[in-house]
Amino acid sequence: MRDLWDRREFAWYLAMGNLKARNASTALGLLWWVLNPMLLGGVYWLVFGVIFDRGELEEGVSFLAYLLSGMFPFFFTQSSMTAGVNSIVSNTKLLANLRFPRLVLPLSALMESLVGFLTSILVFYLIAGPISGVWPSHTIIWLLPLLVIHVVFNFGLSTVVARVAVPFRDLNNLVPYLTRLWLYLSPIIYPASFIVDSTNEWVRRSAGLNPLVSILGLYRYALVGEAFAIDLASAFLNATLWATGVALLGVVWFIRYEGKMARYL
Repeated sequence: MRDLWDRREFAWYLAMGNLKARNASTALGLLWWVLNPMLLGGVYWLVFGVIFDRGELEEGVSFLAYLLSGMFPFFFTQSSMTAGVNSIVSNTKLLANLRFPRLVLPLSALMESLVGFLTSILVFYLIAGPISGVWPSHTIIWLLPLLVIHVVFNFGLSTVVARVAVPFRDLNNLVPYLTRLWLYLSPIIYPASFIVDSTNEWVRRSAGLNPLVSILGLYRYALVGEAFAIDLASAFLNATLWATGVALLGVVWFIRYEGKMARYL
């Protein structure tokens, strides 16, 4: 971990280089990191907000603000996983020619996704403010500790999928389906009360097994100012425990396997 800290600048420049190279051939370039979740959110808003006339939730908040405040954080987790899967297997030449902690690669993948997510928070208010009347309030102070928790959680996920993807290359094809399933299991396109107030006991218990239920609830409180049927204290504790557990599991598992990676690469 000390070596990882000493190479933090290397991780940052690697992340920014990948970010620029990934979008160098497109006309809009880096804007696609914000446009992707916006367009996906626009599709769901058109289907559920317009066609099904879900204009406003029971809490008096527009469906558009509710949708985007969940879609942007979810896309941060999704992009961290996607970049983490390819972080090791796509840098075989770098691994063969340079000696450095392999954790730098999933860390740089996380940094790459974080830049896009921070930009999307500004875009959220540029959209939700004029259209839905949602502007930053005193609850925005929750954003800083929540962002730390979310970054730690995503780093753990990134290291887990990076480690699994080395011997099991098919994971790259499975991740889009896993994240799409995770999207539908999380309260993003439907109200959080659907889970909390469900008469199905399995649905209620599954909320405790899905860390994004707590994380998204906290983001909505920070960005929109409404808890949406989520107990904030329980959600904060649950999100912290999930982030700590996943990060410890991912980092320790990755480091113990690090010496065997060259065999598969």
